[in-house]
Amino acid sequence: MKQKPTDFSLSLEELTGLSAGDPRQAPMPLVKAVWQSWKKPLYQLTNAEIGCLVAQSDGFPCVLDFVMPKLEADPLFEGGYYPGDVLSSLIRAEPGVWRERPEYAAVLPALYHRALERPADENDAFRESLNLPDLGAASN
Repeated sequence: MKQKPTDFSLSLEELTGLSAGDPRQAPMPLVKAVWQSWKKPLYQLTNAEIGCLVAQSDGFPCVLDFVMPKLEADPLFEGGYYPGDVLSSLIRAEPGVWRERPEYAAVLPALYHRALERPADENDAFRESLNLPDLGAASN
């Protein structure tokens, strides 16, 4: 059965029917940031908010629907930390996050290779996040 498209004009609370807590009552800054993101329409999320949600594997699969076109346009899309941080988080994500959107897991290898094809000065932080060798390092 084909899923209906995610309406990016809705918040995660509206899309899921779940209520995030009151950000003013959050026990720590990270929780506050996530709860605030859940209250905004997806299209209003900043890159940093997207990066935070992806790093926490939160708001999936709706967040995946929103972020995958961004990664297809630019696999080094930056979610507030470094170029490629969102893709790096998804590569390292637990297999269960793909349960509802296996088609996105299937495109990860192509996105990974496209990110690695970029110049070293653009993908160095991405490579480092995955413990890949530094292309600028001298070889012995």
